[in-house]
Amino acid sequence: MRFLKLLLVPVFAFSFEIEFNKKFYHELPHDTLSAYITVTITDDNEIIVGERLEVFNQKIKSLDKVERKLGTFNIRPKYRHSTSTPRVSGYIGELRYKVNSRKARFMDEFISEITKLKRNRDTNVSVSSLSWSVKEDTYNVTLDLLRLEAINWVSQYSKNLSKDLNKECSVKKIDINKTMPMMPLNNRAVYSSIETSTKSIPVPESNQEKIVINPHYVMECK
Repeated sequence: MRFLKLLLVPVFAFSFEIEFNKKFYHELPHDTLSAYITVTITDDNEIIVGERLEVFNQKIKSLDKVERKLGTFNIRPKYRHSTSTPRVSGYIGELRYKVNSRKARFMDEFISEITKLKRNRDTNVSVSSLSWSVKEDTYNVTLDLLRLEAINWVSQYSKNLSKDLNKECSVKKIDINKTMPMMPLNNRAVYSSIETSTKSIPVPESNQEKIVINPHYVMECK
């Protein structure tokens, strides 16, 4: 066990304050595989771009083994600067979703189904920021439990300290600062041809995520 570094601040005769930090942490297994999937289509006709993107959009919505979030759909013109006045030379459409899955196999199946829809060279399907994480609800519950542990710990510590010093020690302040865990490095895999639908996606290894709080305590003994 690490020794607590105590800072004694005199308040008045036979009374003092104690300030110190203590780290509490818990490790959780990664349970959610997340990725951003982007479908990009270029064509001379704006209506055709929209229609082709909608085919992908409906397919993505029909696959229920993954959770979809933050869907965006946009079409913008491409410009050619042959003279001083730019001219529209075509259109670029983009469909983008964030996808979550409980299993790597479900994510693999999802990507394979989407890439099967690719029929032309002017269509690209890409997968980015593929990484494991802990569900937000699980993370928040664990964080609350760590805060409770920190409060219960200092309450018991004040009782033990009072007995050891033969004084009345009480907690004056608790400042809990949460330390954010390190995020996994993003991995990017680009699927630009229909043949890639037969291959498994390169999934990063699932690991543990450490949730840490480092409360600062101020106690008074008199």
